[in-house]
Amino acid sequence: MDAAGGRASRSTAGRFPAEGNAPASGAQALPAGGGGPAAGGAGTPAPSAGVPFAGGDVNAMAHFYRGEMNRLTVWRTRMDVATNWAIVATLGLLSLSFKHPSADAILLVAVSVLWVLLVIEARRYRFYDVWRWRIRILEAHFLAPIVRPDGQSLPQGPWRHDLTADLLYPTFKISMREAMGRRLLRNYLYLFALILIVSLANILGISPRTGSWALLTRDHFRVALQENWLFLTLLAFAYVPLVALTVFAWRRRRVAVELHDPGGRRPYRV
Repeated sequence: MDAAGGRASRSTAGRFPAEGNAPASGAQALPAGGGGPAAGGAGTPAPSAGVPFAGGDVNAMAHFYRGEMNRLTVWRTRMDVATNWAIVATLGLLSLSFKHPSADAILLVAVSVLWVLLVIEARRYRFYDVWRWRIRILEAHFLAPIVRPDGQSLPQGPWRHDLTADLLYPTFKISMREAMGRRLLRNYLYLFALILIVSLANILGISPRTGSWALLTRDHFRVALQENWLFLTLLAFAYVPLVALTVFAWRRRRVAVELHDPGGRRPYRV
């Protein structure tokens, strides 16, 4: 299941309503009376307005929706576990660095642990995004026509084709890089920034134990850079990719919108 296949699947999918997609080329809006694969057969009950499914199919779809929601909840819980471990590990290692003579090594360990947890959470997020995509397909194109007050059908597009293709050959909807960028912007950016602040304070001689601040003169900066060049080099190796990943994720933050702020200030993506 490669990322390219996932993006191709999403590009043709019946996307979230917030993206405002019209039906795909060649796809027509389904009539209010049905016309789907389960409609029109002998002895088949007529489907509800705007929903081209018979009663038995609706029952099966309800069970399918419940199963996908359970998968979504499980993977969301697994993501939260990784986030909790990241917070606990960061705060614990930072507390240890304040009173340990080898603070540089502890801070490097903290950065390494955060990177590992970011990769783990991004991998789990990719699975979570698959189940969320399926649920949004059902909510937008199956449940919404049922609860629509005027009883008219909505522009459907090729959502059944896309959902069928994903059931037969499941694919990721986002790449690993995009998943890492989303989790970085949502949670890990603040933890990495906290470690960077503590690292710079350690280099410049700012000590929370004594409350004394070093004289931040040009000579002091020069001496600090000379004495901690190896530590700064290792920090650069850890943080330069973070900057690139942050820029990439920030540029793609509005590609797929999940929720809208009632005040219209900004869209929100989990």
